[in-house]
Amino acid sequence: MIHLKNDFLEIEIDPKGAEVKKIVHRHFHLNYLWNGDATFWNRSSPVLFPIVGKVKDNTYTYQNNTYHLTQHGFARDTTFILERANGEQAVFFISSNAETQTVYPFQFRLYIIYTLSKASLNVAYRIINEGTDDMLFSIGAHPGFNCPLEPGLVFEDYQLVFEKKEQTPRLLVGTNGISRRTEKVFAEDSKIIPLTYDLFGAKDAIIFKDLLSSYMTLMSAKSLHGLRFSFEGFPYMGIWTKPGPFLCIEPWYGIADFEDADGKLEHKEGLICLSPAKTFEADYTVEFF
Repeated sequence: MIHLKNDFLEIEIDPKGAEVKKIVHRHFHLNYLWNGDATFWNRSSPVLFPIVGKVKDNTYTYQNNTYHLTQHGFARDTTFILERANGEQAVFFISSNAETQTVYPFQFRLYIIYTLSKASLNVAYRIINEGTDDMLFSIGAHPGFNCPLEPGLVFEDYQLVFEKKEQTPRLLVGTNGISRRTEKVFAEDSKIIPLTYDLFGAKDAIIFKDLLSSYMTLMSAKSLHGLRFSFEGFPYMGIWTKPGPFLCIEPWYGIADFEDADGKLEHKEGLICLSPAKTFEADYTVEFF
């Protein structure tokens, strides 16, 4: 494990997947990050690359070739190289190789940079196209946070409070991809989603496209502690639980295939097209209180 620490936070990162495994606030003695209990969900904070969600039937075509790629791609199960760590920042990377190109035919280097600043953790992505053709990809985050955060509280004591009033509906998950149907989540003239397990369950994740807000706060009227999640620039947002005592807040550049997808990578909604030798950058920040 790689350890980062400052006066406020201490985190642990597993080089496998460059996955954060623990986020402890040193003043409050609270661990904010889900512990990966396999009874509910066996991960804590996986990185989704080079796809978000699933391609239909785990299969896609590109330039008349067929490829098989499992849900959320391979980065979360790949051991990253630690380029450097200095106590408050760690830089990890992976590069394309013969194995990755059997499922994803592009040459790339992916960096993940974790930086502590007071009671905040910034997670930055840098993707470099090292090939000679345009590179098509998605990238996203999938951190799960303990909910409830403290003994004596329950999941339903919490709510998500968005920066702005929202009317964006959720995209509903179908039997073989995302449906074109939508459903209202926000009450009229509201920026709050009260959490209940009924929002998830058979309906799976809440998926938004083009939220007005650039941050949301996970909080409870019964507690002083929570977190503020800033995701400016990310066009998609997933919110999910198993259901279990955790909540995932997932900013995405990309989205799973829709039920009517034709399987061609060039037609996949939400993909980023990166020119040769160019770099894509994105980041999000979580402040813990």
